[in-house]
Amino acid sequence: MVVFRIPRGSAKVKVERADPKVYFQIYNLLSFRKDFGRWDKAESLYDPYTNTFPVGLLPRVKKFLNSKGYRVKVKDERVIDGVKINSTWNENYKLRKYQKKAVKLAIKEKMGVLALPVGSGKTVVGLRIIHEIGRSALIIVHTKELLYQWADKVKEILGIEPGIIGDNKWSEGDITVAMIQTLLSRGTDKLQNKYAIVMFDECHRTSAAEKFYEVGISLPQVYRFGLSATPWRRLRGEEMKIEGVVGPIIYEVKAEDLINEGFLAKPKFEVIEYNSKMPALADKYKELYEEAIMENEERNKAIVEKAIELANQGHRVLIDVKRIDHGEILVKMLKERGVNAEFLSSQSPNRWEILEKFKNGEIPVLVSTLLKEGVDIPEISAIILAGGGKSDVMTIQTIGRALRPKAGGEAVIVDVKDSDPLLFTHFIERQKALKQYYGKYYNLRL
Repeated sequence: MVVFRIPRGSAKVKVERADPKVYFQIYNLLSFRKDFGRWDKAESLYDPYTNTFPVGLLPRVKKFLNSKGYRVKVKDERVIDGVKINSTWNENYKLRKYQKKAVKLAIKEKMGVLALPVGSGKTVVGLRIIHEIGRSALIIVHTKELLYQWADKVKEILGIEPGIIGDNKWSEGDITVAMIQTLLSRGTDKLQNKYAIVMFDECHRTSAAEKFYEVGISLPQVYRFGLSATPWRRLRGEEMKIEGVVGPIIYEVKAEDLINEGFLAKPKFEVIEYNSKMPALADKYKELYEEAIMENEERNKAIVEKAIELANQGHRVLIDVKRIDHGEILVKMLKERGVNAEFLSSQSPNRWEILEKFKNGEIPVLVSTLLKEGVDIPEISAIILAGGGKSDVMTIQTIGRALRPKAGGEAVIVDVKDSDPLLFTHFIERQKALKQYYGKYYNLRL
């Protein structure tokens, strides 16, 4: 018999009774070594000094020990804190079948990741969970756009004035939307209210796993959920830390299924090919990127031509870039061709004005480094992936912006096929991610 105890007010599980070898087995199970970057030694999320591990990993550890023939007993001493909320559901938001299932399962499991594609209504699902539980909640986001987007939806859908933490604000309410950066800098111990629920939006962001873990493990809530459009498939250290905070994936909806049911637009995949005058000669990736992508005149001309073609067909076009300089180059080229294009980044002082003009059609082509995660602009109907790179998560997030339902239309997804050997492998990686994510709707032959 192995006894696990979850103390009140804790986000960690304490191993209290076990054979000595069980401690080593748990330590090894929860160990990882990052195979790239600066981490050069193994790390474990099991602490042998306190005999504890993150509560989100409890299902994984329990399943592992059961497979080894051990019986596991869990003593959960936690209580559900927080106050009851007086929410009123906006009946304009009718839950779809898969959304109802996600809500029901989340409440039953009390923690876990809900993997719902971009455009599937993750925010609605998250707010319905809060409404059904009926107790105070802390919603954690990572951008100002998401901060205000969630705050607006809390008010619109639940009829509750939300608290806001972030963007130089700290006001708490029965439901508070908070930026993770502010919680890190000020400390979660500064929170005045007790919350029954903690919910992390866009929880797949492994690049921010350290911050995610630091905040998440300091919060004691029993109800712990993550919302993600792009769940991980590899259990590296970053993913293990995310699972440690919110638990494993408990419900997943495929984009292919939602396209079948008409909840997402059908994607049409296209590829831009171009001829470079000279091969890239750079030795370092930064120099290669600047030479072969940012400042590649033939490549940029091909992107501009495709954007104009799509705009003339009536599309609202997003050109996704990774560098501000690249975006400014493309906007200049588009304007020289008579296209009313604008560039949008986190540094744009008038970004809300630009977004509104894009939404109402005054700007047919938007070039941006910003619109990858969470920003809701259903008017986008075509995306050009001009920034290269191989991130499957960011690729799916970006193109998901164009896959909202369109009346009788398709969402056009355009990638750029680069000839440089390294950049070509990045192109193949992006396409593999798209093929896996969109299943039978992926229509290209590579």
